[in-house]
Amino acid sequence: MSKNVHLTSGPIMPQLFRLCVPLLIGNVLQQLYNIINSLIVTRYLGSGAFAALGVAETVMNLFIYCISGACTGASVLIARDYGEGDRPKLRRQMYVTFVIIGGCTLAAVAIGQIFLPALLNIMNTPAELMGYVSTYLRCILVGMLFTFTYNFLASALRAVGNTRVALYFLLISLGYNIVAAWLLVAHFNMGIFGTALATASAQFISTALCFIYILKKQPFLIPGFQDMRLSIETMRETASFGVIAALHQSSLHLGKMMIQSAINTLGTAAISGFAAATRVENFVQAFGMSGSETLSIFIAQNKGAKQPERANSGFKKGFAVMLAAGAVSTVLLVCFARSFVVPFLDANDFAAIEYAVDYLFLLGFFYTLSFIGHSFVGYFRGSGRMNIPFWGTTIQIAVRVVGTYLLIDRMALDATALATGIGWVVIVIFHGSNYLAERYHFFPFRKKETAEEQ
Repeated sequence: MSKNVHLTSGPIMPQLFRLCVPLLIGNVLQQLYNIINSLIVTRYLGSGAFAALGVAETVMNLFIYCISGACTGASVLIARDYGEGDRPKLRRQMYVTFVIIGGCTLAAVAIGQIFLPALLNIMNTPAELMGYVSTYLRCILVGMLFTFTYNFLASALRAVGNTRVALYFLLISLGYNIVAAWLLVAHFNMGIFGTALATASAQFISTALCFIYILKKQPFLIPGFQDMRLSIETMRETASFGVIAALHQSSLHLGKMMIQSAINTLGTAAISGFAAATRVENFVQAFGMSGSETLSIFIAQNKGAKQPERANSGFKKGFAVMLAAGAVSTVLLVCFARSFVVPFLDANDFAAIEYAVDYLFLLGFFYTLSFIGHSFVGYFRGSGRMNIPFWGTTIQIAVRVVGTYLLIDRMALDATALATGIGWVVIVIFHGSNYLAERYHFFPFRKKETAEEQ
């Protein structure tokens, strides 16, 4: 029996929760894996390896979120075609997405391997961490090919409302990843390379499971020979959605790499403190990202089914839930910052602990704004307005980078927290203004649409 969720009729809130919960569990589990992986590295390899992991993951996340962003952007088109009920068009979209984004991923991996040393030098990576970081990233970059294939297949399943199956496969791969990392590091003494090898092989397993499931249970997603056509129109639309979504994510993480470069000048304690705080921050952000993707899928299916008012009603209901979740996150981060970061750091590394606590405490006051921003990103992606999240994120990350570099000499790690918070203020103003412009047409960002286009 199909587990696909049709979102174009019926009560909205139950559908949003049914769609969101598997996404949320998957994102939270992914962050839990990152947390456990960090604890393994700290326990068996020491604080130096943990600091190196923080630097390496800044680069790794640039690739991961660029790939996942491109797949998410293209999945909006798949969800639209599914909402329209046009299966041949959906399969052609699957083929074009695989060719374009897969080819770009292969090229990016090759370029990353060639220019990795130069990139790490540009990031001011401390000499004592260079070996750790380089070893880890060499292996991870090869695994990015499987990261693409998993994200491509999982995004297609989510686009047709099937979020549970991708979650099950993620559970299996994460369980394998944790056990493999522990065995390779603790028992086979493979060091930080062991953690990278465990991660890359886990991506291969999740890819294989997704492909087998689609082959057996969702064959309508698999292109046949008659679907393997690279039409100019489909390529242009896929490139537009995929590239803008990838740029949206890559601009964010390019900015984070620049911020990491500034933090690297503060020394190992600040690097470790920032890495620990980022673990907590990423865990909380998993809730916002899940809500954003849920809204994107819901809105895309209903726009494809020519039901704009239902799409807008779903956005408003989802926005209210996201606002409440953001408020809870703010309270937790402000009140329990120390309890959240201490497990990641050596109990005697007081400087790193204070860096992390101060960062999270200050950033926590702004967290509700982050969730509001995620809501608008989901709305604009689902509506096909990919350019607005891109420009919003670009403006936001520019504020964060400039603010960090201007203030870091006087405020140390607090400069990044404050600059991040101000960036969230800016992005909410930008997105909110464009949402109101689209709904009420008082200062349109683009030329006015007809009622049918809306």
